Amino acid sequence: MRLIDSHIHVTMLPYDGLQAMARGGVVKAISCAVLVGAQHAESYFDHFKQNYNFYRSWAAQEGIELYTAVGVHPAGIPADWTRVVDKLPEFLAEPSVVALGEIGMNNDTQLERDVLKAQLEVAKAVNKPCIIHTPNQNRRAFVDLYFEMAQQVGIPAHLLVIDHAMLDIIDQINEFGAVPGITIRKQHVLPEHLAENLDRYANGMLNCDYSNIFYNDPTGVIKAANYLKEQNVDPKIIENLTYNKAAEVFGIGD
Repeated sequence: MRLIDSHIHVTMLPYDGLQAMARGGVVKAISCAVLVGAQHAESYFDHFKQNYNFYRSWAAQEGIELYTAVGVHPAGIPADWTRVVDKLPEFLAEPSVVALGEIGMNNDTQLERDVLKAQLEVAKAVNKPCIIHTPNQNRRAFVDLYFEMAQQVGIPAHLLVIDHAMLDIIDQINEFGAVPGITIRKQHVLPEHLAENLDRYANGMLNCDYSNIFYNDPTGVIKAANYLKEQNVDPKIIENLTYNKAAEVFGIGD
């Protein structure tokens, strides 16, 4: 079984977590940018380069082909954020950089709106998908706002990966034609919940969204895939959730 984890934060991933992913069948992963409390544009520049240089080589030693996403995370917007946005096309030209992410909002401030819209405009200009964060509160309202902004910018719906997709927003995402990013962990979607709602989740892609700031399981995608197999789910559906959809959206298929 070949798996793609469509959203991790590799700079926060312990080595045994990487090994567990590789042993369980993860062959490709997308590492998203996050710098909590970032103060300077240079912090992001270094972070992006670490991801697609050092950590890509590090993951390759365990047999995982690491791809990266770049962008300003809402948890760390530096005062000079426009400098980061101005450089994004240059970083997105790197062969292993396949998306903008993780971008989005947490509190719906004017600053967050400005930063997100500027990054959506970059995505539109370079025709790259966006991995968009949904916060814990007012989720339906945030998703509506994301779609409104995307329409204003002119980004096709199929290039929007709305992450942390749970039952409260899954129908919104599907109706708009965006891609559900399904985070497998206690706080979001458990494998049994996924299996019980496959008709609503089937067009999505799985991820563990591993970070070290609260409980996460780097083998979430593996456990979900194994659980679906145990439940005799159609192998084509499993393959779409765990490999094909991410390969299509990010252009990383074999």
